[in-house]
Amino acid sequence: MHNKESLINFILNVVDISKQDAQDIVKRFKPIALKEKEFLLQEQEFSDAYLYLEKGVMRTFLYDLKGNEITIDFFTDNSIVFEVNSFFNRVRSEANIQAITDCYGYTVTYDELNTLFHNKPAFRDFGRALLVKKFSTSQKRNFGLINKTAIQRYQNLMASQPQIFQYSPLKYIASYLGVTDSTLSRLRKKM
Repeated sequence: MHNKESLINFILNVVDISKQDAQDIVKRFKPIALKEKEFLLQEQEFSDAYLYLEKGVMRTFLYDLKGNEITIDFFTDNSIVFEVNSFFNRVRSEANIQAITDCYGYTVTYDELNTLFHNKPAFRDFGRALLVKKFSTSQKRNFGLINKTAIQRYQNLMASQPQIFQYSPLKYIASYLGVTDSTLSRLRKKM
């Protein structure tokens, strides 16, 4: 489970780098396991974990003004998980990152990540590529909340991350889609 081969392959699929450089990079990553409902990060903490999620499902959520949990992102197998603002700007997080299922992967700290960015130019390209992809995905979701119907948002999520529907409670999916639980139930019946 902890041979880091999946992390090496993940890096190689994102950026043009030698296998030896990828192996050198992953030496800095440490194994981590989170149990279902365990937090990687809670609001008001400083984020210091840049996580490659090898296996599992996680979510990022905020509390709205009424104290309701609003899911703003999901993460599934083979993805990078961290709270960008807190991690890079070294400020307290407004968000929570929680395991929906038992999860495992590999993590590196802010200082270790910066050392890698400075010592391995190709790894900077890796980081940049992931940030651009994440920004694009986030922008697409935000636009979708404005210019897509609930059923279109549901279909898009089903097509892009079907694993979420298998493991995530419907209330998390409903809040992510910007609909009520009952609206989500109606959408599921139509599908």
